[in-house]
Amino acid sequence: MSVLPVLDAAPGCCPPLAVQPLTPPVAGELAPLFKALGDPVRLRLLSLIASTTEVCVCELTEAFEVTGATISHHLRVLRESGLVDSERRGTWVYYWVRREALDLLGNLLTGSADTPSRVAPVQVRPETDQQPLISANPDVVRLLADPLRARIVQILADGPATTSHLVADTAAKQPNVSGHLKLLREAGVVTAEPRGRFTYYRLVPDVLQGAALHLADLAAQARIHAENFRAC
Repeated sequence: MSVLPVLDAAPGCCPPLAVQPLTPPVAGELAPLFKALGDPVRLRLLSLIASTTEVCVCELTEAFEVTGATISHHLRVLRESGLVDSERRGTWVYYWVRREALDLLGNLLTGSADTPSRVAPVQVRPETDQQPLISANPDVVRLLADPLRARIVQILADGPATTSHLVADTAAKQPNVSGHLKLLREAGVVTAEPRGRFTYYRLVPDVLQGAALHLADLAAQARIHAENFRAC
């Protein structure tokens, strides 16, 4: 697996969900990033890497009660998805976050038609707020890792829609759409609203924004600590 080329594209390559739906190819390229963040260990690893300029794998391994091989696997997933980069120096490998990747994902979820650039303004949260966000986000980003679910969310960002609308817009089979809507409802990402003979599904912005704020915070931390080299 190679680093996703969409991360190196021009700033306008991935419009926010609230601006327009992503094309199926772009959704397919972005989905692995959300999938990479859909594991609590990887999400915490990314937060540790983003909190400093670069960090040695030896320090990351000490922060978890899992084997070094497990940490290496998760770091490889993060690297191959394009969220982090690395360099071997002698015995150890050093990792740093790719800030453009975090900016891309954060703006994808929080940007609007009024957003002047792809990097949305962020406010750094106190360190004590990070753990609740880390605990809450994996379910949301894991849901968005599926291209069809991501497409459904993109469509619903333009307003409530019925299952029939979503089937027509995605060209997916009705049972598949219904199954994805069930998962999104259970996670609180969408709500159902009966209107006459039809049921409309409405996106819950606050749920997506919670995940996006965490990604934005990681990007902000990476900027703040850009020169904070840790001693070896």
